[in-house]
Amino acid sequence: MTSRKTTRAKSAAGRRVGIRDVAEATGLSITTVSHALSDKGQIAPATRERVRRAAEELGYRPDPVARGLVSGRTGILGLVVGHMSDVPWASTYRPYYAAFSAGATMTAVERDYALVAVPGDPASGLWTRVPMDGLIIIDPVREDPLLADCARRGMPVVTDGRPIDPGYDAVPTVESDLDHGMAEILGHLREAGAARVGLLSGPEPDAYTQDCERLYRQWCAETGQTPVVETPTASEDPVDAALRLLSAPGRPDAVHGLNETYGQALIVAARRLGLAIPGDLMISVMRESDHSAGAADWEIPLTALSLDARRLGAECVTTLIDVLDGKEPGDVVVPCTVVVRESTRRG
Repeated sequence: MTSRKTTRAKSAAGRRVGIRDVAEATGLSITTVSHALSDKGQIAPATRERVRRAAEELGYRPDPVARGLVSGRTGILGLVVGHMSDVPWASTYRPYYAAFSAGATMTAVERDYALVAVPGDPASGLWTRVPMDGLIIIDPVREDPLLADCARRGMPVVTDGRPIDPGYDAVPTVESDLDHGMAEILGHLREAGAARVGLLSGPEPDAYTQDCERLYRQWCAETGQTPVVETPTASEDPVDAALRLLSAPGRPDAVHGLNETYGQALIVAARRLGLAIPGDLMISVMRESDHSAGAADWEIPLTALSLDARRLGAECVTTLIDVLDGKEPGDVVVPCTVVVRESTRRG
């Protein structure tokens, strides 16, 4: 048994404790110690326990590089946003991505993995400099270069949101239950007294935007309403798009915005046009969580279709690790929640 004095001496020397040190402390061969620590081979329980106690006292930790060479794993998962190759992590959807990455990071750490954010451009040199076991793609886009590169390199991948292109049916996906969520939020606006519900959509070529618009048009067809959709250009101030939507003939008296920024743009536009909220205009938005901080600080609290972004991130990591472990996980659908606030409370 090694002593505390020995442990302190090795630590003071500033040298990483290796498997050879554990072998010397126990009087066993390096092979026996390696098998005991990795649960391999036919090692007597008492010997295995002796090796583990010695390793703990010495402060031994497996070399991640050596362990990766043996297992073929790096212990690193990548995270990237599909439609933000030029300005990663800075967009109107930032609160969603922050919550998503928080949930993903917590789950990765719990499962003994590191999570790194990588550029959305696979041509970036960082893709080759950062070894990854697999990749999580948030909001894949049409003709997605990230998915194509993963397929070419044989890298395991999981997407938050369905791949738009054909040929990726085998890619596991984690999605919000937008089918029920959009029907619920649009139905709420109708039940709250809206005669004509509009949609402030977005220019992003991702599945979330496309699915929300498709589900909105489907709801309009089912309720007998003509769709009223406005979309800001990629470089346009959303307030300008909101002004167009609310200034057009036959303007909607309720609008659902695909993110919080669009909701605030609708408030600004309504004020400039002299429209009272919610009397003249009801507003709902997408939020990343029904427990999000900041809603109380809004000048007008907005009714929200809340996506559980933290859970979505956690589910993506869990699914990707299942893939790495040789499992065949199914697609995951995470429920949405409608939270009613002042912006849709009439009367």
